[in-house]
Amino acid sequence: MTSRAQVADCRLVQPQRHEDGRGSLTVLDGLAHLPFDVRRAFVIADVPVGCSRGEHANTVTAELIVCVSGSLSVHVEDERTARTIPLIARGSALIVPATLWVELRDFAPGTVVMVLADTEYAEARHGYIRDHAQWLEWRRVNRAA
Repeated sequence: MTSRAQVADCRLVQPQRHEDGRGSLTVLDGLAHLPFDVRRAFVIADVPVGCSRGEHANTVTAELIVCVSGSLSVHVEDERTARTIPLIARGSALIVPATLWVELRDFAPGTVVMVLADTEYAEARHGYIRDHAQWLEWRRVNRAA
């Protein structure tokens, strides 16, 4: 049975940033920053003002959400608690364990987000719950089990 993550299980990580006259280099070291092996990566860009992304839970996939440029807010919740976490470019990245409801909101114009996941899409696609009420029921049933 999949463990049921709590909002408190989300955590910000601070990537190392190196700057010199040639620009900056931001590094996420898998051993130091990620509690999982990366199996998939995808990029979210060109989100119209006022639109959200995510708006789902995945019962099997943990993610690291990285704001590459711009800014956004990541709203996460379990069946009892909700939290909205701002992300700015190169400032921090957010680890979101599987089973939480996730919404990416408040995209500034030009924002680019990279997501690293611990499952391939073929494995993860059956774990999506896109209806909030259905997800709440799933959380309650699985918490009681």
